[in-house]
Amino acid sequence: MRKYLAVILASMLCLSLCACTGGTASEGVSESSAISESASKTEISGSKEEVSKSESSVSGSEVSTSEGSVSGEEASKSESSVSGAEVSKNESSGAEASKSESSAEESLEESSAESFVESSEESSEVSLEESSEESIEESSTEESAPQESSREQSRPQPQPAGAPVDSSWFDDALFIGDSVTLKLSYYSDYGSLGNAEFLCAGSLGYNNAQMGLYESGNVHPEYRGEKVLVDEGAAIINPAKIFIMLGMNDIGLYGVDGAVEGMKVITDRIASKCPNAVIYVQSVTPMLENMQLSDLNNRTIAEFNSKIQPICEQRGYKYLDIASAMDDGRGNLVYEYCGDPTAMGLHFSDKGCEVWVDYLKTHVGQ
Repeated sequence: MRKYLAVILASMLCLSLCACTGGTASEGVSESSAISESASKTEISGSKEEVSKSESSVSGSEVSTSEGSVSGEEASKSESSVSGAEVSKNESSGAEASKSESSAEESLEESSAESFVESSEESSEVSLEESSEESIEESSTEESAPQESSREQSRPQPQPAGAPVDSSWFDDALFIGDSVTLKLSYYSDYGSLGNAEFLCAGSLGYNNAQMGLYESGNVHPEYRGEKVLVDEGAAIINPAKIFIMLGMNDIGLYGVDGAVEGMKVITDRIASKCPNAVIYVQSVTPMLENMQLSDLNNRTIAEFNSKIQPICEQRGYKYLDIASAMDDGRGNLVYEYCGDPTAMGLHFSDKGCEVWVDYLKTHVGQ
């Protein structure tokens, strides 16, 4: 500002001198004015540059006297507007981006939540299925365990073997039985049981043995060409030892309990007719595993045997567990001991009869 004032004062002095001195002065004033104008322009240009360089030092009133300052203000406003617009756009874009990100996050969270729920449901279903399967398996195990336990308990422990007796020990013995014992009678023809007698008939049982001698449908055995009741035939023969194996044909027809009741009746009759004889009650032997029937099977056979053993002990009969010698370890008849594996699966082969005889010889002396 001081420079501007100096220029103005210099100009005014020059004009005064020109007025006083005339033409010479006019020339001098002209030259002086030209110099002053030049200097003024130079100073103004310099001032403009300084004003442009200094954005914050010029006040509002000073800027209003300068075109360059006004232009700078308009430019500043323009820049500010543009910057504001850009900022606004950027903020809007940022808001949209933020909104988009927020939406994406929400979608991701919802997707994750849905996935988690589905996963949880699937896991719950799998856990439930596994739990159900485990519960079923445990329940099956618990249900089968008592059956196995009951079956094991129903099978008597094998009787200890003793010193074998000679075949002649059976010379005064009588064997009463069905078709299973009938096979043993054929095998004993070679002398394995000495001169033992046999009263056997196919399909004979404890219950049908109680039928009348001439009753229709009876299956009584024959002795010397004539049918006889088992107790009466025993009385005729009058043996010192009587071996009884019946029940196979009773279990399927009368059930286990019906077979047991029939056993009591017939053994009591025989004992009353032969009071001096030692009575041996032999267990019913098992069947092949694949030949079992719904009513007659190794489970019902074992149950029957388990029930007649204590009865024998109460009545003073000797119980012989022949079934244990024929058992394959699972309650079934050993395949090699079976003489009719494709028919009934319960009669003996010669090998089975050999095992039977060996068992008798090592257990009758106990």
